[in-house]
Amino acid sequence: MHKLFIGIDVAQDWLDIAEGGDAGDVRRIANKDEAIARWVASLDPRRIGLVAFEPTGGLERAVRRALAAAHIPFARVHPNEVVAFRASRGVKAKTDAIDARLLADFAARELSRRGLAPIVEDDEEMREMVARRRQLVEARQAERCRRARAASPLVRDSIDRLLALLTEQLGDMDRMIAAHIAARPELAQTAARLQTVTGCGPVLAATLLGELPELGRLSGKEIAALIGLAPRTRQSGKQRQRAVTGHGRPGVRQVLFNAARCAIRWNPVMRAFFLRLTEQNQRPGKVALLAVMRKMLVTLNAIARDGQPWRHNQTPHLA
Repeated sequence: MHKLFIGIDVAQDWLDIAEGGDAGDVRRIANKDEAIARWVASLDPRRIGLVAFEPTGGLERAVRRALAAAHIPFARVHPNEVVAFRASRGVKAKTDAIDARLLADFAARELSRRGLAPIVEDDEEMREMVARRRQLVEARQAERCRRARAASPLVRDSIDRLLALLTEQLGDMDRMIAAHIAARPELAQTAARLQTVTGCGPVLAATLLGELPELGRLSGKEIAALIGLAPRTRQSGKQRQRAVTGHGRPGVRQVLFNAARCAIRWNPVMRAFFLRLTEQNQRPGKVALLAVMRKMLVTLNAIARDGQPWRHNQTPHLA
């Protein structure tokens, strides 16, 4: 059966839907649960090859939920990939309809050849709480920096009151996250296993559970690439540039960075790995720390996959 590839350009008030790329029609529906439900109900899941759309700060949640409930395969495409695909096709004009057609073509020509991992729908409440916690931490740090530069006693007093409120809110959010995990036995068991790795505390465990539902369902290489910890080689002719990492999920990388800094001090396995890279292999400290982050992520992924606590003398291979 001929498969249909669909691209969706997501806006706050509507969705532009292209069925079949350049040759397909583009229709616009409201970005509302009722309208999306009617559209999804009109689809035959057996005919759908893939539905592709870009993450847009949560505006895509309704369509994502509807597609997952209907068991229709979908992919959230990184905007940089769409930009590169647009350039390769020589498309300079930009409208919502053109973007939807580009996404449909990208799904048919590129994503379909990569193979599809099983659809993993996240715990939306958990993800929002983890994101809110990060916002509170960032806001508190910003206020601390402002206080350090403030000369007026009145301004410092205002900042102190706001800092106290932010600290209280952060404590409340930590308690809500802990209660959310404790009320779900499977989440609680996974969180407890993850924290058997020295360096992985409640914050990292909650972040992984909230923002990385693929944990334990992908290979080590796939999970590292998903987060943005897989080095990308850059070579042309005789020129070889330093491999870089990036994209992925910066919120997870940020928390994993702090966990890795803790691990190289207190986790014997991770510390030995870090010292071998810096002292024996003469790697820069930042490069070695990035490798520790990747090793920790792959280890945590294996723990979630196997449902077993960390065995200190048997760390998973970085494959």
